[in-house]
Amino acid sequence: MLISDKVVFVELQKTGSTHIKNLLKETVGGKSDGKHNVPTPELLASGRTFLGSVRDPWGWYLSLWSYGCQQQGKLYQRLTNPKRWDRVHDKLVEVRKTQKEKMKALAAGRGEGSDKKWKPILIPDRLGVDRAKGFYYKDPGDAEAFREWLRLVCSPAARRLVEDGFSKSPIGKLGGLMTFRYFNLFVPGSEQIPPTINTLKQLRAFEAERVAVKHIVRQHTLADDLVHALDNCNIVLTDQQRAKIYEAKPTNKSVRPFPFAHYYDVESIDIVARREKFIIQRFGYERPNVA
Repeated sequence: MLISDKVVFVELQKTGSTHIKNLLKETVGGKSDGKHNVPTPELLASGRTFLGSVRDPWGWYLSLWSYGCQQQGKLYQRLTNPKRWDRVHDKLVEVRKTQKEKMKALAAGRGEGSDKKWKPILIPDRLGVDRAKGFYYKDPGDAEAFREWLRLVCSPAARRLVEDGFSKSPIGKLGGLMTFRYFNLFVPGSEQIPPTINTLKQLRAFEAERVAVKHIVRQHTLADDLVHALDNCNIVLTDQQRAKIYEAKPTNKSVRPFPFAHYYDVESIDIVARREKFIIQRFGYERPNVA
């Protein structure tokens, strides 16, 4: 988080936040307060304008995985922590068993009613630290490793494994990890969101009423959005500062050897579309096309 006299920038992981923060330091000054910190009530009441950043969820998950392949990030630490797996392993095995039994019954024509349209995010067959270290995060060019990792991270049953507080929040039933982190950082009070909020319409209303971040910088239009946000905050930029924002190269990029289309197939595109519907609809992202 960057705190200046007029604005506060709250950092959502893997959305170009390091790049934006560096640009803001050069234009508005300020001081860093941690990295992905949640604003305090005192800071929220300070009268400053809050900025944040987002990106398309498909790119977000791919970047999050690529960062883990560099043995970086909190999610990498969680998935390679034996103690975390000890807490959830047996439950995930049971969920996987139930999923397969139900799919087998449906394939045999024994499903009825709405169950015929039931489509789970299948828990991977192999689970644990060894699988995470030896397969998920071993090769940043391995599309199958990414897709299996994605199924695990996006499975509602794995919420307790991938993020603290995720399994207890109603958000976890309505959205994925990106949606949960968005609310945690940008929407005060989301850690105590009531269980009565159980539809996306209700979640959107909760966000609209409480969101603290006034300006959102989208990664694919980063320079335009950042300049627009600063203009609206009545921060006067020199021509040199504007040019710097448009010309600066991204920092802290995740490294991978192949383009986006190498990693995603139709099924994995669909998984993200289902779990991150809030973010997709909120910011107008379109489903990518893959062969």
